[in-house]
Amino acid sequence: MAEQSAAHSEPVHGPQCCCSPTIARRGCAAPRLSQTADQAAAIAAIAFAESSVLPVLPDLLLIPMLLLRPDRSFSLTAICVVASSTGALVGYGIGHVAWAALGERLVEMYGQADNFLRYRQLVEDWGLWIIIAKSFTPIPFKFIAIAAGVASMNLLTFTVATVIGRTLHFAIIALIVASWGQQFLQLVAR
Repeated sequence: MAEQSAAHSEPVHGPQCCCSPTIARRGCAAPRLSQTADQAAAIAAIAFAESSVLPVLPDLLLIPMLLLRPDRSFSLTAICVVASSTGALVGYGIGHVAWAALGERLVEMYGQADNFLRYRQLVEDWGLWIIIAKSFTPIPFKFIAIAAGVASMNLLTFTVATVIGRTLHFAIIALIVASWGQQFLQLVAR
């Protein structure tokens, strides 16, 4: 046990670091975060923010963490799913509240009420599949979460689709890293 904690307390650079030598020299955050108790909080905060307010992809931190700590793949993936799904509910709320406060008047002012009704019908008919399909794109999830709130998508349907979609997204990333991560690290080390 002492050997394991000692091995994870040293800075990771060179073939062990998932960053280029230039980034590693400047102080890559992923190796430091992957070795601390703060890793869960950092990845959770980024996953939450990406689904609600900031267009910052958690994949950019998750991938290096998975490369450096493959033993934490399941827990890091689960943290991302829970935090991202929770953030999506906040994003949905932002869209729903913003629509109630301002959006409806703007749509009517610009004479787009009929187009917005078509949009709402599209979300009602296809929202579940749109949200799941979005999981396979690099577009920040907050956009779809806010749009679902604006359209007043059924909250239960939105929540189920979000959890399925986020689980697929992060599980695919973890699977790719587990399958080809070591080859990638060897390629970067050359």
